[in-house]
Amino acid sequence: MRRAVLALVVLPFALAACSGTEARVASSLTPAASVRQAASKTAAATSMHVTVDASGGSGMLAGPVTGSGDFDIANQRGSFQLQLSRLGTIDSVISGTTAYVKAPFLSAFLPAGKPWVKLEGRRASRLNAVPQNPKQALARLKQFVSVKEVGDETIDGVSATHYHGTARRGQGTVDVWIGKDDGYVRRIQASGNGRSGVVNFSDFGEPVSVTVPPASETATMTATGSFGRFFKRG
Repeated sequence: MRRAVLALVVLPFALAACSGTEARVASSLTPAASVRQAASKTAAATSMHVTVDASGGSGMLAGPVTGSGDFDIANQRGSFQLQLSRLGTIDSVISGTTAYVKAPFLSAFLPAGKPWVKLEGRRASRLNAVPQNPKQALARLKQFVSVKEVGDETIDGVSATHYHGTARRGQGTVDVWIGKDDGYVRRIQASGNGRSGVVNFSDFGEPVSVTVPPASETATMTATGSFGRFFKRG
């Protein structure tokens, strides 16, 4: 569950709203099937806005963590800003398998005039400062068991159905809110092993503009040594 909570935190897609027929079909599904269907539909959207509010982490994620960002899933791009109680603000930009990270505390490790760190492939995916593609977090919803429908609630002005489930092996709990009219996942709340996090999803299919830092402002560094300790998973 530890990895699941982190995935839902750090992160962190456009389809038309359900037709009347889709809504009737959804209402006949089991709670677990409803969550899986919503996760698949949300992951298939072309873009989305994501907000995060988490606590109880370790390492660089120790203490309260908040953030927000926009993801252009169709073109594998996104930008995200995290506010960490220990380290302040961290900006991240994702372009394909490459990630760019900027934070005031990194200035001691970087050449003058190059505020961004460029990380590629596996190095980028292993850092807490780099949010995952939301599709990865949504895919984990399919692994939850003992799912039950709690009832109808309103999330950010949207009527939604609340579901509650547990992680496999009983390691933590997960609550999911799914829009009643459009079938999108609107909120995920996960807790376990002293960690908790809430992720909200909205603005499905809206235009997203992501600016990749120019080469003149980036430095390439490995996630090892003094620099790497800031990004080590807790």
